[in-house]
Amino acid sequence: MKKRKKKEFGYFSYLKNYKFFSFLAPFFKGIESVCELFVPIIMANIIDYGVANSDEHYIIWNGALILILNIAGFIFAVFGQKCAAIASMGVGKDIRKDIFSHINSLSYAELDKFSTTTLLNRSVNDVRNIQDGLGSLLRMIMRAPCLLIGSLIMSLFINIKLSLIFVVIIPILVFIVWIIMKKLKPILLTIKSKLDKTTNITRENLTGVRVVRAFNKQAFETERFKNANYDLISSQIKHGALNSLLRPLISIVVNFAIIALFYFGGIEVNIGELTQGKLLAFINYFGKISTCIISISSLLTIVNRMNASNERIKEIMSVKNSIKDPSNPVKVDFSDNNLGRVEFINVNFSYSNVKNAINNLSLEVNPGEIIGVIGGTGSGKSSITNLIPRFYDVTSGEVLVGGNNVKKYRVEDLRNIIGIVPQNPTLFEGSIRSNMCWRKPDATDDEIIKALKIAQAYDFVKEYPDFLEHRVNRGGTNFSGGQRQRLTIARALVGNPHIIILDDSSSALDFATDARLRKSIRTYLDSSTNFIVTQRTNSIRDANKIIVVDNGNIIDIGTHAELLERCKIYQEIHYSQNKKEVK
Repeated sequence: MKKRKKKEFGYFSYLKNYKFFSFLAPFFKGIESVCELFVPIIMANIIDYGVANSDEHYIIWNGALILILNIAGFIFAVFGQKCAAIASMGVGKDIRKDIFSHINSLSYAELDKFSTTTLLNRSVNDVRNIQDGLGSLLRMIMRAPCLLIGSLIMSLFINIKLSLIFVVIIPILVFIVWIIMKKLKPILLTIKSKLDKTTNITRENLTGVRVVRAFNKQAFETERFKNANYDLISSQIKHGALNSLLRPLISIVVNFAIIALFYFGGIEVNIGELTQGKLLAFINYFGKISTCIISISSLLTIVNRMNASNERIKEIMSVKNSIKDPSNPVKVDFSDNNLGRVEFINVNFSYSNVKNAINNLSLEVNPGEIIGVIGGTGSGKSSITNLIPRFYDVTSGEVLVGGNNVKKYRVEDLRNIIGIVPQNPTLFEGSIRSNMCWRKPDATDDEIIKALKIAQAYDFVKEYPDFLEHRVNRGGTNFSGGQRQRLTIARALVGNPHIIILDDSSSALDFATDARLRKSIRTYLDSSTNFIVTQRTNSIRDANKIIVVDNGNIIDIGTHAELLERCKIYQEIHYSQNKKEVK
């Protein structure tokens, strides 16, 4: 059987979850427009028959009928608005959920293609554009055409000759709308990209406010924001100016048409072909037609904005995750100590925009060993450890964990084998306990306390009156840099992982705390394989093997003593940090 092609992202497909409300919204608005259509002709009858014949009874009854139609129209309008709101808000909620889930499913390789700012704007602003647009669309999709077509039909019944004015006017109005809509679409896409840029500058300055002030760069950053903001405003003004032409141009054409209607309608009244009431009704219907055309043009602007947002969201949703679970994954026995065995076999790796991040790495690591990875900034240290949990896949070669290629594991199982401490210590809003339970949701207090002690975090955590329930602000801003690092290390150690990856995770620790941390890991997690990415030679001098990396090339692999004897790069790094040992 042929596999069905996966449909591309489109906001209309989300309406299927709200079919009932999506049907009722335009249906109720359609009834509202029908109620509205009868009012002018009843008014014409009141003038032509009630007023002309001084028939008070006729005026009262027809006036009451107009009141009933207005009340009915109001009730149907309210129900229509509510149904449209339920459907559009629901679609917005579903799209946001799917975008968030999709982004969380992507690997590092895919996320590298988008900035955080553009992902945020597309998840919030673009979804709101679609949500608000759908609400307007559901309200107007039946009302505007019903009023337009209904008014045309009623006008034809009143007087066919005067209706010929519409044959001239409507094509002119449609042409005006088409030209302006065509010009607006590319400007909308430009505004979106410029909004991303402005938001990015704002985000950078808010997160790096201390750095900006430390270097007295407030004036420079203000000017940079001012230029980006001015660029954005220029495009928005251009869009607004072009969009603002729509109503005046339509109004000019409509006003000329009304003059023509009064002129030719007056002639028809004088010769007895048309009554005064019907002329007023005809003008009323023409007003509704012009209003409908303006509404439809506004709706087209909204649809343009929705389509521009749809394209931006589709760009994200069309990106497929390159890290996939195998069809027949390896079954994992988490009690097997051999899971700590790691092998790199002729591994080469390149990023999409950087070649040769790792060149021909071959390494065998036994359970319980400590592996140091050292090298200059940007040399490819983190790239090596990122291949173990499959944050990226190798370009060629193999990475084995527990004797199996990492691609044969379910990603979730593979990462449950590993405790990872990233370069940037990130804590999440909640409590210390909630953060400690990230790797193992059912972790006991004893397991958490053990991890805190190994990570050298227990001493300051126990001082809090609420202990493990102590609040953690977003990003862990209520802790110092060293405390955040120790807490993130503890989080990775909860549940005794078979492989521990410390990616430059002790940079904010003093040498004494760093030494106690390494000693605790060797003592209490002696069966765990430990990868330490660092720029400090003292942090890895007791490692079983040390990998020296430079520009993606593996310069040498050996112990601390061996590398001091033969590796020039390692010597330079070590003696620059330990000047007393210089020979």
